[in-house]
Amino acid sequence: MSTTAAATATARPVSRVADTNVVMEGGGVPVRRALPSRVATYPMVDPFLLLDHFKLERQQMEGGFPPHPHRGFEIVTYYLQGSGSHSDSEGNQAVVRGGGLQRITAGRGIWHGEGADTGESAGGPLEGLQLWINLPRREKGIAPGYQGVEAPELPIRTVGDARVKTLVGEGAPTVVQTPSVYYDVTLPAGGRADLPLPAGYQGFAYVLTGAGSFGSNGQAVATGQVAVLGPGEALPVGAGPGGAHFVLAAGTPLREQPRWNGPYVD
Repeated sequence: MSTTAAATATARPVSRVADTNVVMEGGGVPVRRALPSRVATYPMVDPFLLLDHFKLERQQMEGGFPPHPHRGFEIVTYYLQGSGSHSDSEGNQAVVRGGGLQRITAGRGIWHGEGADTGESAGGPLEGLQLWINLPRREKGIAPGYQGVEAPELPIRTVGDARVKTLVGEGAPTVVQTPSVYYDVTLPAGGRADLPLPAGYQGFAYVLTGAGSFGSNGQAVATGQVAVLGPGEALPVGAGPGGAHFVLAAGTPLREQPRWNGPYVD
């Protein structure tokens, strides 16, 4: 078999495309919720429980996300712009600047609060993504923890025409319990890339801006939509005339049905 034929044989399709909706969270902050979804259901994107895309304008920064509890999963919050503040019941207090991220292991239980660091981000909004990664049931009682990672610590590489920043996975210092990769990908207008992913991983792509064709079947995906990954390895992506900026997450499915109870996932 030729190299081209082999690459085609392992290219992933996109199994479905889902729209997102806006919900109110925290102190009255509108959040674009990509997951959970009635279309991109949990078994299709397991181990990923939730993806929220938030943007706080200056008048919303005081409310933010007041202290609240979590249990049974991990949280990766990636700041696209502005600076985010964090405090929790374990005594951690931190500020993460735009381009960086924080990881919270809720484990057996943690309280935390989040908001904008107004001293750093007073000139503009606080925008980011919050991703919940499920923990195996046998690990849901582990100790809670926190990790802050600044932008210069996150590796950037070129794949085809794409600029790929690794948030979780090879080369990134971010520590998560469930084997996963999480990328911030930018493609210029008309650019193409075959984004490598481990065989057996499943997950999704969420388009922040622009549009493109995703998967071996060339599914059209636009701003604010979620593309569910089908089986295979590399994900082919082609950007439209306005380019495409998206995040790509894939991980080992746990094959355990989560039991949701508000902020707790048992």
